Amino acid sequence: MNKLKLILISFIFLISTAFALHKFYIGVFQIDYFKEKKSIQITTRLFIDDFEKVLHKKFNKHFYITTKDEVADANTYIEKYLQEKLKIKVNNKIQNFSFLLKEQEDNVLICYLKIKFSDKIKSLEITNNVLIEEFKEQQNLVHLNNNGNKKTLLFTNDNNNQKLNY
Repeated sequence: MNKLKLILISFIFLISTAFALHKFYIGVFQIDYFKEKKSIQITTRLFIDDFEKVLHKKFNKHFYITTKDEVADANTYIEKYLQEKLKIKVNNKIQNFSFLLKEQEDNVLICYLKIKFSDKIKSLEITNNVLIEEFKEQQNLVHLNNNGNKKTLLFTNDNNNQKLNY
C-alpha cells in the first residue's frame, strides 16, 4: 500500500509541476448591451504581467499597473492600446468606447469600458487583437449578452475578427 501511495503522490507532483511550468495566455471579455441604460458595457480581464509587457514594448515605459509606482497617465495608455486592438462595430458602424476605470483581482487586471448606444443591435462585428502581437498563443474569449441572447466567441491569432447578425 505504501508503494501505491508513493506512486500516486509522485504522479500528482509531476502533473502539478507540468501545469505550473506551462504558461497559458488567455483574456476574457464580457460585452453586455443594456437598452434601458443606453449602453454597451465591456469588461476585460487580462493577466497584469502580460499586459504590462505589451504596454512596455509598445510605449517604451514601465507602467507598474495598480501599484504605488504606477505612471500618472497609465489609464490613457491603457485606453489607447485597447482602442487600437479591440474594435467593435455595431450595425456596421465602428463604435468608440470610453475607459471608465480599472482594478486588480489577484494577478488579473480588470478594465471597465462603455459605449453609448441606444438603437437595436442588428449586427455586431468584433476584432480582438489584444495581446496577440506579443503572445501568438493568446486566446481571447468574448462572452456576449444582447438582451438575454448569449453567445461566446473565441479569438486567436488566426481568427481575430467575427461578426454576428441578430
